[in-house]
Amino acid sequence: MKKSFRRFLATILCLTAVNVTAQERITLRCWGDNSVLWYDEQTDVYYSSKTPYSKLKEIFTFEKLDGMDSRFYSTFVLPSGDVLFVFDSQFEGGIYSQDQIDAPYSIAIDNLHRRNPIIAVASEGYRQHIIDFGERLKPTGWLQNCGPHYSHRYNALYFAEYTRANLRSCNGWKVSGDIMNPDNWQIKAGRLIDFPYKYGTKHFHTAQEDPYTGAVYFTTGDRNAAIYASSDGENFVQLDKDDRAKWRMLNAVFTKDYMWWASDDWRSNHHFWRCARSDNGVIDPEKIEDLFFFPDFGEGDCKATYGNIYFKKYNVILFLDRWDGGYAHFNDLPVYLYDINAGRMIHLTDMHRREGFDIKSPWGFRCRAMEMHPKGNQAIVSFDSFHPNNMYMEGNENGDNLVRNVVLKLRKKSEGSFELYIKPLFQK
Repeated sequence: MKKSFRRFLATILCLTAVNVTAQERITLRCWGDNSVLWYDEQTDVYYSSKTPYSKLKEIFTFEKLDGMDSRFYSTFVLPSGDVLFVFDSQFEGGIYSQDQIDAPYSIAIDNLHRRNPIIAVASEGYRQHIIDFGERLKPTGWLQNCGPHYSHRYNALYFAEYTRANLRSCNGWKVSGDIMNPDNWQIKAGRLIDFPYKYGTKHFHTAQEDPYTGAVYFTTGDRNAAIYASSDGENFVQLDKDDRAKWRMLNAVFTKDYMWWASDDWRSNHHFWRCARSDNGVIDPEKIEDLFFFPDFGEGDCKATYGNIYFKKYNVILFLDRWDGGYAHFNDLPVYLYDINAGRMIHLTDMHRREGFDIKSPWGFRCRAMEMHPKGNQAIVSFDSFHPNNMYMEGNENGDNLVRNVVLKLRKKSEGSFELYIKPLFQK
C-alpha cells in the first residue's frame, strides 16, 4: 500500500469520534450542502460531519412517530439543515388483490401502503413532526443511492419515487415553499404501475438538474424506461419513446457539451451513451451517441451500472456496477473508467464476490449511498443491512457486512493511465 494512502486512512481513524463497535454499524446516509448525515442502524441515532472524513457529532435519535425504524425511510438533508424522511413503501410489503388491480385508479387504493413523511427541524433541536397529507396522495421514497435533488436555481426539492408492486402509481415530485404544507408537494410527472409488475413501468429512478442549463430530468424504469425533461423546472414532457437501453439510468453526468450515462440494464442493453443539447438547454434524443457496449458475459449475466461517478479533477467517469442475483460462475465484476479527454474506455480492475453467502444474493455496488460528484480524487460508497457489501476487500473477507463505508481513491499515474484504490473508511 502506498505511504500516502496509509496516512490517509490513519487520518480517518484519528478524526472519527465514534467507538469501534458503533463504527461497524454506522452508515453514511446522504450529503447536505455543507454536511454529511450518518446513522447507526441498530440504535437509530443520527450523526453529522462536515465532510466524510471529519469528526462525527451526534445530533438526534429518530423517534419512530409512525411506528417504523428510519431505515424504512428515504432521507435528505435540506439547505436549512432539516432532515426529511420519506417512507420507502418498497419495504412495507403487501400486494394488491386482482380486484384492486382491475379497479379504476383511486388515491385511496394507491395510499394503502404509503405513509406521511416526517421532518426533523434543525432549529428546534431536530424535533420531529409528521407532515399530514390527509386524503391527498402521500409521497413514497426514492432509490437509496439516487433519486432526490435540491435545486438552488428553483429553490425546490425534486425526487423520484422508487415503487414496487404494492403501489398503483410512480411519480416525480417537486416540493417548494413551506415543506410542512402538503399543498406545496406537487407531482410533475407520473405513470401508473404496470401489472404483472416486472413487465412494464415499475418505478421512477432519478431526478437531476443540468448545472449548465437548468434543465431538470426524471427517468423511469425498468422495461418501459422513459425520460422526462423540463427547461424551466416546472413543466415536464417525455422526450422520447420508451427505451430500456437508452433511458434506464440511475444518474447522469453533465459537462459543458454533453450529458453522459451508462445503462442500468444488462447484456444487449448495457451501453454507455452521451447526448448533446438542443437550443432550449434540454438534451436532443436525435443527437444521442452510443459510445461503448459493456461486455456480455452470456446467459445469466445481470450486471448493470448502478452509479456514474464524475471525477471532475481528471474529467473521467467511473462506472460502478452490480449483480442482481447471481450464478456460481460469475464471481468477477469489472470496473470501467471513461477518460473524456482521451475518448477512451479503460478496464481499471475487477471486484470479486465475497465468500460465505448465498451465491444468488445481489452483490457489487448496489448500495445505500454513493458520492456521484466528488470534489477531489476520492468518493464514498456506503452499505447497510438492506444493501450489504458482499464484495471481497480488506476487512470484508468474510462475515456479515463488516465494511459498510468504502473509500474509492482514483490516482492518475500518467496521461491516460489510472489506478483505483478501494479501502474501508472505518476499520475494526
